[in-house]
Amino acid sequence: MGQRNGDRTATGLVLAALALCALLMSGAFFLHLRRAIDNHMEVAAAKARALPGLTMTDAAPAGSGVIVTSMESDGEAARLGVSVGDGVVSLNGTPISSLDQASSYLLHHPRQKIALGLKHADQMRVVMLDQPERGQ
Repeated sequence: MGQRNGDRTATGLVLAALALCALLMSGAFFLHLRRAIDNHMEVAAAKARALPGLTMTDAAPAGSGVIVTSMESDGEAARLGVSVGDGVVSLNGTPISSLDQASSYLLHHPRQKIALGLKHADQMRVVMLDQPERGQ
């Protein structure tokens, strides 16, 4: 009988150790997942702020363009008449169809001024925005 109780105790300790390992591994996984999500959100936020004084997002369905989602109320874009909901159709005359495309264009074609092609209520127009210097 003594041997049997010892076996049960050892089995219980092994199971407890395995449960603790599983708990630690799942905790590490969820911390990693949280970090990856936070990083993705930071990248998305940086892309959304690709132009000075406004944020944008991809329009639905995917690939159908980019729309303005918010603006600084006293910013240059607002003073130039840009509105939330406007479609951004081009940058410096280059057509864009996604936020990734807009961010990539702005990264690889830095200019002091950005010609922002907009569509508002089926009307097309272009506004010139000053691009802040890198590092600001």
